Amino acid sequence: MKRFDKVKGILDAAVNNAQIGAHKAFWRGLDLASFKLKRVYGKELVVVGDGPNSNLVLALRGLAPFGSDIGTAGATTRRMPAGLPPVSDAEIAFIETWITDGCPDDDVPAGG
Repeated sequence: MKRFDKVKGILDAAVNNAQIGAHKAFWRGLDLASFKLKRVYGKELVVVGDGPNSNLVLALRGLAPFGSDIGTAGATTRRMPAGLPPVSDAEIAFIETWITDGCPDDDVPAGG
């Protein structure tokens, strides 16, 4: 399995494969190049090479500017997925590492 496919699978599982919220399941149907350029509500989704500061990771972790629903200081938007259980730390770490690694189109490492 490719790491990008696993990222999309994590996002799908996080929303129970539903079409959620105003931005819907924006990742579905995107190829890797489009995903890396994607903006949601005008915000860059990923900063290739910088997982910790990518909006996707911040949104999943509930870090500012996300997390208004969980009491994050300075947050203006809810943690994602809004109104659903949080994504596990291990799955967020997988996404963060993938972004930091440059969003490569490679296979999931053994044991990953």
